[in-house]
Amino acid sequence: MGYTWIVAGAGWGVTVIGWLLSPLISQLVNKFFPSPADDTSRKLRDLEVHTIPDLKLTLRNAEEQRMLRAAQEKGSESDLMTLEQLTKDLKSALYEAEDILDLIEYHRIERKVSGDDDAQVRGSSCLLGAAPARPQDTTHALVLQCAVRWYRQLRQFGGATLPISGATTYVSGVHSLRGWCWFRHLVRSCFRSAHTWSTKAIVAAHFYRNWSYEAIGIKTNQKDGSAEDSFLLTIDKKSLRERIEDLEYIANCSKKSHLLNQHSNSNKLSVKHTDKESISIQKDIEDLYRSIEQNVFGREKERKHICCLLRKGPNAEAASSSTSKCYAVVGIYGIAGSGKSTLAQYVCDYEEAEGNHFNLVMFIHVSKTCRLDDIFRDMLEQISRSRPSGTKGLKSLCKELKGNLKGRCFLLVLDDLWVNYGNQKEWHIFLDAINAGQRGSRILVTAQTKDAAAALGAQEQIPIPDLGEDHYLSLFMHHAIQAGSVGYDVEYERIGRRIVEKLHRSPMAAVTVAKRLQRNKSLDFWERTANLDVLNETMGALWWSYQQLGTDIRRCFEYCSTFPRGYMLKRDMLVHLWIAQGFVKTSGATEDMEALGNRYFDELLTFSFLQMHRTVIGTEQFTIHDLLHELMERVAGSDFFRIDVNNGLPKEIPAEVHHLFIETYDRAGIIERILDLANLRTLILEELDGSMSKMLTAPPFKHTGYNDLSNQVVFESMLMRLRKLRVLIVRVRGYHNKLSFSVPSCIDQLKHLRYFRFRSPNYVNLIIPSTFSKLYHMQILDAPDLRLSCAEDVADLIHLRHCYPSLNLPNVGRLTQLQTMPHFRVGKEPGYELKQLKYLNSLGGTLRISGLGTVVGKEEALEAQLPRKKRLNVLVLDFNEKIYGDHPDVEAEVLEGLCPPEHLVQLCIWWYCGSMYPSWMLNHQHSDAPKHLDKLELCECRRLVSIPQGSELFVHLRLLRIVSCGWDSLPDNMVKGLRSLQKLVIRSCRNIELLPTLPPSLQEITLVDVGKLRTSCKERGHMNWLKIQHIPNKKLYE
Repeated sequence: MGYTWIVAGAGWGVTVIGWLLSPLISQLVNKFFPSPADDTSRKLRDLEVHTIPDLKLTLRNAEEQRMLRAAQEKGSESDLMTLEQLTKDLKSALYEAEDILDLIEYHRIERKVSGDDDAQVRGSSCLLGAAPARPQDTTHALVLQCAVRWYRQLRQFGGATLPISGATTYVSGVHSLRGWCWFRHLVRSCFRSAHTWSTKAIVAAHFYRNWSYEAIGIKTNQKDGSAEDSFLLTIDKKSLRERIEDLEYIANCSKKSHLLNQHSNSNKLSVKHTDKESISIQKDIEDLYRSIEQNVFGREKERKHICCLLRKGPNAEAASSSTSKCYAVVGIYGIAGSGKSTLAQYVCDYEEAEGNHFNLVMFIHVSKTCRLDDIFRDMLEQISRSRPSGTKGLKSLCKELKGNLKGRCFLLVLDDLWVNYGNQKEWHIFLDAINAGQRGSRILVTAQTKDAAAALGAQEQIPIPDLGEDHYLSLFMHHAIQAGSVGYDVEYERIGRRIVEKLHRSPMAAVTVAKRLQRNKSLDFWERTANLDVLNETMGALWWSYQQLGTDIRRCFEYCSTFPRGYMLKRDMLVHLWIAQGFVKTSGATEDMEALGNRYFDELLTFSFLQMHRTVIGTEQFTIHDLLHELMERVAGSDFFRIDVNNGLPKEIPAEVHHLFIETYDRAGIIERILDLANLRTLILEELDGSMSKMLTAPPFKHTGYNDLSNQVVFESMLMRLRKLRVLIVRVRGYHNKLSFSVPSCIDQLKHLRYFRFRSPNYVNLIIPSTFSKLYHMQILDAPDLRLSCAEDVADLIHLRHCYPSLNLPNVGRLTQLQTMPHFRVGKEPGYELKQLKYLNSLGGTLRISGLGTVVGKEEALEAQLPRKKRLNVLVLDFNEKIYGDHPDVEAEVLEGLCPPEHLVQLCIWWYCGSMYPSWMLNHQHSDAPKHLDKLELCECRRLVSIPQGSELFVHLRLLRIVSCGWDSLPDNMVKGLRSLQKLVIRSCRNIELLPTLPPSLQEITLVDVGKLRTSCKERGHMNWLKIQHIPNKKLYE
């Protein structure tokens, strides 16, 4: 103890000396020799506070001027080219600035993960590790470091600058000049060394102070504010300053461009400059886009005409023949945004509702990049309500489709069809497959040209007519004035007429402009909009609506142009990509990025920049209209680039591209060019059927050696050269055997990487190296079949937010930002305890906790603090892996301590051997008990008997599934206690013989392997048979 106080006293002495001397030394040294690190730190702060906002604002102005001049066809070609180049330069500068700050943040996280804080003294000889060093060792290292530094300076200037051997050939003047230079450099070096020494002495003093506090028992409130300075000690500060100065120069010069300082009063736009002003959370986005019936204006005449053609057209009454076709084709054609898809959907909905002529109606969105196998899968999904596996080949899909269409009279809508010479064979296969249907079947095609439908043999072609003036105005006013409004000022209609006169009867332009006006009911705003010349063109009208979006939302929308036209987007994936690119900016630490990103998404959905498609199995997918996709391409310029199978291999890829999408059968011809794209931030590689499996066995490409992306050498070259990647998605198809692929260890060079996804229908075994744990920015890890070389290091990825594979990670409790973790296995080994879940309160979605049979009591269960996981929707409590056999009383205590959060929707309990239900399942007044449980599953809970009478937890249950449980009866009070139940599943519960009175709400009952119960339910007149007669869907199996 005495030694501790002595050392602590020495620490205080050093601290006091450091505090007294540091201001004097710093002032003297900074006066004569300004610190490069201080100057660089100042520039970094200016970069974040001033330069980046200036770049964003100037970029916005440049985009506005470029699009405005292009839309109005004003300005010379040279001005447009200048604005386009200016936009490219500003984007590149903005990306560069963000990358610089990103590296600063990376090193801050690195210090935090490694345990280095203010106690760390950086240098070549003095580096404190994660474990605290002794104070005397720190002092010794500091003095030794300074001595070595001075010795090296003397040696450098004395040995390198002066001749080592006698050099009599040098003239005395040169010797004198060299001597003076040496002396001057030595003096400067001495002062710089003194400055460095004093700085590190202060750091050491801080360390001594904190160490002495800890030794004595004093607690301090420390902040990690030295990450930037520590980073600056490890890099080339001169190079960094020059990069920042270049960015400042670009920002300043761009603002002065005469092309950005020209204003036109008639075209002055009212644009909101903050995302908070532009974001409005709808009271019920579900009602707006999923439940409200979509109104169709002015198409009744066309609908009747098309329905007449479909029902009474050619081949409807023709005799069957082995050579004739069972179908006829009708085409609707017109320019993009003219309402073709709306009319086709109107016809489709009518025929489905009518239900007399066609017994199968399918609506398939084709688009320019759709493949034949995907069309077959979409059709089979709509026929069978189940999507075929991605592993099924084209032959298998074709055979299955023919079997499903045989003997059925169908209506098939092919929306947005594109046919070219390159895919003629595929369409012949398609037509052969659908010819299995019943005679009288029809295909309705929408396309931009007559040629597409003609390629399928269309005998009737209908041009889409413009809407009538009154119908067009009604469409516009319907979207411009809040739905449900009783009436509106006639002034709105007067101004609305002026606006629609400029929109050239384009439905897409009417909807997008009107929905923006709906947000601002100011008559002055409507008047200013009506005066805009830019609305005279459809693209100009769409661009005006786009300009009303906030800056960050616009960047999110532009990013969608990474994907080809017609590409089916998913909400979660798109939001995660936006977050990974840094487009979602929260205002504080408490604001959730995913929540803000979803508000961005809803904003785009509300104003029709995204269009929702609901599949027959209930999932949602989103597309972007072709006109809006064209708008994105104009705005994005060469920042985004796509290589897809329909367009073939490009002659060149723009060097300034930042986001690249590749879809191909063979990558051999493009790999080499990818390696030169050093500025890439997004790389999405989608392999089509069969190509990867062929390339795995193919010899190297004879010209370049780069033929197979899965070749580790090729992949390593990509990782080494594409170091600015933030998103890396690899999707392979067509594996016939399960394969393994080892990610190269150099993946740690991707210091900016945030989103890593590797997918294959056959589950490639992906082996991740230990260096993966150095990707401190990683947010999304998505690879279903993943094996880690060093699992314990993954806990260093403290910014990980979504982990989709079911990884068995130790110390997962360190990942406090984790929101998605499908599975956690409890173990007895250190790092796998149930308490690892304690602080993971951001977890959402589905969580399965297995290995609960190893938990020893209620206290250990309470450490998981499940009630705090308020975002969880589905919870699975799995009591498997019972090391010491069944202990009913212990497991009952454990289950008592695992009370789920109150907003839980679905609860599953597996392999529970206790005989009692926990109190939170029986008492609705329990403070943490789920209040609105929708689904309950009890599986292999063999000692559990039926739900006790009076339980209130199950009032809202819609699904109850009982599998291999010891129930001998169902609750007698099901009519009251389970009054919301819609589906009941009983499997392998052979003790149940009689059914109680079942609730009237029940829509489906499934009985499997229930012995006498099944027999009695099929016996006419039996009591059980009578009790299930009111249920529409009954499934009784052996």
